[in-house]
Formats: sequence, structure tokens, C-alpha cells
Amino acid sequence: MNNAPRGLVSALASTSRVNQVASRHLLRPSAALPALSAPPRLCSPTTSRFLSTSPPRPQPSSASGSTSSSTSPDEFESLHSSRYRGQGAKPDRPPWYRSPTLLLLGFMPIFTFGLGVWQIKRLGWKLNLIEELEWKLKKEPIGLPKNINLSVLPSFDFRLVSLSGHFDHSRVMFLGPRVREGTIGYHVVVPFMRDGGGDEVMVDRGFVSEKSLIGEGSQRRLKKDESVAPTGHVTLTALLPRISPPNYFTPPNEPQNNRWFHADPEAMAQWASTSPRGAAQLSSGEHNDDDGEDSYTPSAGVASSVKKMLGVQSGDSSSTTSSGEHRVLPVFLEEIFEGYDGGIRVEKGIPVGRAATIELRNQHAVYAATWFSLSAAMAGMFALLVRRRR
Repeated sequence: MNNAPRGLVSALASTSRVNQVASRHLLRPSAALPALSAPPRLCSPTTSRFLSTSPPRPQPSSASGSTSSSTSPDEFESLHSSRYRGQGAKPDRPPWYRSPTLLLLGFMPIFTFGLGVWQIKRLGWKLNLIEELEWKLKKEPIGLPKNINLSVLPSFDFRLVSLSGHFDHSRVMFLGPRVREGTIGYHVVVPFMRDGGGDEVMVDRGFVSEKSLIGEGSQRRLKKDESVAPTGHVTLTALLPRISPPNYFTPPNEPQNNRWFHADPEAMAQWASTSPRGAAQLSSGEHNDDDGEDSYTPSAGVASSVKKMLGVQSGDSSSTTSSGEHRVLPVFLEEIFEGYDGGIRVEKGIPVGRAATIELRNQHAVYAATWFSLSAAMAGMFALLVRRRR
């Protein structure tokens, strides 16, 4: 041992001293340990509780064994209430019959169903009316009596009438504008002087295109052509139509300007009875004077003056008043056209009358189907919403 190297002995002595120092530090109480022995907290205790993945430890109960102070009496009552349905449950809703929207939606199917039933009844009424009018059209044409009773005239709607006499195109009226097969034009209404006496009536001769007319406004008239405006004796068949009232969008008639947008037999008859156009055209020489040479002699003029003073009219005095005015009854007829050349007649400017058919609009079946469909759709919506509220 005396021969051992001196350096090895020094190293062993140093190691022994280090072990002694370490043993003394380990045997000291924990209060004397350095402050860095505990790791620093990076977050608050509340935050660390949410960030921790391990389940929270149960808190020890108090010595008295009572309920934890973290649960209040109100919360405890709500947990044991009969209205509590658990977490995520939908809130309570009032019954469907307390919702105004659902009540209105429940009423609409009943209302629309009633409208559908009403349209079914209207369909039956319209079919019966069409059948009745077709039965009237199949009857033989009747002749108008000399003295027409206007009070019973509506009972003869859609009856065919046979007429013979003369047109007076000096007092023509144009009803429209109207459209026929894409062509704009007017209906020609002319006073008709009947054979055998009696007051004049009005005849709607039919449709003419706008380009077949001459003049504008109150001066509008037909072209002077015998095929367009016949002046001789004619025999025709006409229909006594049912005059419908104008709708909201139809402008009012202007009798002072001879502008007629809808048929008004009363106003048109009054205008034709007092219209000065006939006298004006006669004085201007538009009509031929075929009365003979005696019409221009002084004796003929004196005789005419005496007749006027006595209230006696030469010729047929039944449709002319003592003042020279033509009396026109508010009887509106529509001339019947039976042929297949209506388009050619329109091109030539010849009026085209109506066909002897019933032209009543019948859409009640479509309306009924629409109302019933709406009723079924809204009933389904109502049932679905009521089911969701339960």
C-alpha cells in the first residue's frame, strides 16, 4: 500500500467527501429544499380541470354527510320536476289549435273545397243553359211583329229571326275595335227598315277589317260598294243575342262622336233615331234622287209642306216621326253568316256575320279541378304541421 500511487489516493479521498455532502443534503427536511423542487403551474385550477383527460376525482363528503353545497335547492327541484325531459329535449309548445297560422291553414282546405263544389254546381247550370239555347237555335226562324213588345223580348234570347227590308247605311255605327283571326276591325251596326211597317231595328252585319273603312272618328264609314253596303231590298236571318254588360276595362261609349266600345241597345237606338248624318248625306247628293220630276216642282213642295203641317208623312210613316226623325227600337240583332269564305269576305271588305252556334265560355270544370287540387294540397300541409307539433 505504501508503494501505491499518490494520485489514486487523492481521487478516492475526493469521492468520499462528495458522498458525505450528498448524504447530508438528502437527509435535510423538505422545507429546506430549493423552491424549484415544485414545477410551476401554467394555467388556473379551473382551466386545468377542463383540459385534463382523466375523469375528475370525487370530492370528499363533509363530516355531517349532507348534500354537497354546490347543488342549490332550486336546481335540485328542477332535476326532480315532472317537466324536466333531460338534456337536449325540445321546449314545450302550445297545442296546434292555439296557433293562428295553423287555424287559418286548417280553414283554407274547407274554403277551397266549398269553391270547388260551387263550380260543380255552376257547371251543371251552364250545361243546362247551353242545351236550352241549342234547342232554341233548332227552331224555325220567327218573324218580328209590326209592334214589338220590348218587355217580353228577353224570353226570345238566341231565337232566329227572319227579316226583309232595307239597310240605311247613312246612320251606320261601328262597334269595336274587335279581333277576328288576328285581324283588327269593327262590327258594322246598321238600322234596318222592315217591310210591312213597324219601327226600325238595329242589325249587326258582322266584322269588317279596319282597312275597309273610310274616314276617321265620327266620319268613319263603309266604302260605297253594293256588295259592302247594299241599298236594295234584302232578306236575311238574324239572331237575337243576349247582351252582356261591359267589364271593368271596357271604356265608356261616346255617342256624340259615334264611338261604340260595347253594345248598348238603348243608347245606340237613341243615336240612330236622332242622327243627322242621313239628312246631311241626302243634302250633299250622296244618294240618287229617283223620286221623279214632280219632286222638284213648286206644287210638290207645297203639298209636302201641307202634309208636314197636318202630321201626315208620305210613304211608310210607321218608322218616321213628324219631325223627320227615324224611330229605332232598342232591338239588337246579329246577322247569321252560313258559309266558308269568311276570310275572303274580310279581304274584300264585306261584313262577315256570326255563326248560328252557341258561343258561351264554359271553364267551370277547370276551375273546379283547380279548387279541389288546392284543397287537397293545403289539407296535406296542415296535417304535416300538426303532426310535427305533437
